[in-house]
Amino acid sequence: MNPLERMLADPVTARRLYLGISAGLGLLFLLLLVWPLTDLLLEQRAAIQAAELQRQAQGTLAGRVERLLAEQAALATLDGLPADYLPGDSPDLAAASLQALLGQRLAAVGGRLIGTGLVEPVDLPEAAGGDQRITARLDAAVSHAQLRDLLHGLEGGQPRLIVVGMRLAAGGEAGAPLSLTLTVSGLRQPVPGGAE
Repeated sequence: MNPLERMLADPVTARRLYLGISAGLGLLFLLLLVWPLTDLLLEQRAAIQAAELQRQAQGTLAGRVERLLAEQAALATLDGLPADYLPGDSPDLAAASLQALLGQRLAAVGGRLIGTGLVEPVDLPEAAGGDQRITARLDAAVSHAQLRDLLHGLEGGQPRLIVVGMRLAAGGEAGAPLSLTLTVSGLRQPVPGGAE
């Protein structure tokens, strides 16, 4: 009798061998079944983490979108308010305010004022909604940097002003200031029931 037959003849040893082989086959079956599931679980966990990161990013963006929409709504409510218009109870006062404002903005950037004057807006379109367009001319001497700052200050501030014309002439010498003529337009809201 060979050694395997002797071991199988002993019932205790045969049972141990049977249990060992069964346990080994069961573990092998479990390993073959669980190994693909482990990969699936790891992929699912990575997908969940990626979705969570995307949700957090979207939450941040959603907060920014809400803030931007609120700012846009606030700006829409500001459109057409008195701060957009030139001050003055009459067109002459509004024109004087515009000329003074041009001088102030020029002084703020360090330019040299040569003169201001009222311009009749013959070729400018009429303002909408019954608003009156007031147009003035500014003659000044400025550097390139001062010109840039002046244009930003005029068109980016309150009241709303629009540069409708600009003429530049270079100075005779190198580094000499530019000779500038700006035509600037603003709106005046007529006073209801007021004398115009």
